[in-house]
Parts: sequence; structure tokens; C-alpha cells
Amino acid sequence: MNKGIILGFRGSWSSGIASLILKDESGKTIEIPCENTATVRALDACYGGVIKSGRTVNEKSFIGKKIFYEYDDLGLMLGGFVPVCDLCEENPADDIIDGHYLCSECT
Repeated sequence: MNKGIILGFRGSWSSGIASLILKDESGKTIEIPCENTATVRALDACYGGVIKSGRTVNEKSFIGKKIFYEYDDLGLMLGGFVPVCDLCEENPADDIIDGHYLCSECT
């Protein structure tokens, strides 16, 4: 998995395709194509308050969040992501306790 910081999200609900904008571990800004609806729902499930009325996205709820991400099988689009553990910042989180994402080593 790759590690990055979310810088933004750009998309159009009518096209079905969007981009998750990240800063990768080398500091480079990248735009990863993704499925618009699924990515917005995943961001909302992780961070809450993402989905706004009028088919718009509240980026403030997820900008600056650290994630582990991977590409799809073809290496072209976002395959999935998981928040980084808030305590150690080294492992993918697998649980949320008291509002913090934690990995199995930190729980």
C-alpha cells in the first residue's frame, strides 16, 4: 500500500469519474482517478460530514487526513483506501475508539 495525505477531491456526479488529490510520501502531488459515488461514500463513512445537499462535497472534513491507498488491479484507478492510525501513524487503522482511528498494535 501507498501512504499519502489528502489534499482535495475533484469530480462531477454526472460523469461518474473523479480524482482524489493526494500528496504522496515523496511530497509529490498526484491525482488518482476514482469512481465518484463510491469514493464520496467511503470518505463520508470514514470522516463524516462529506456529503452536502445539491450533490456537493464538503472537503473540509477530509483534507489533511493521512491514508494508505492502493490502485485497482490494472493500476489505473483508486482501488481503495484506509485511514492511517492516529497514534503510531505507521499502520493502517482497523478500528475507531473514542473518535480516533487505531491499528491493532495501538488498540
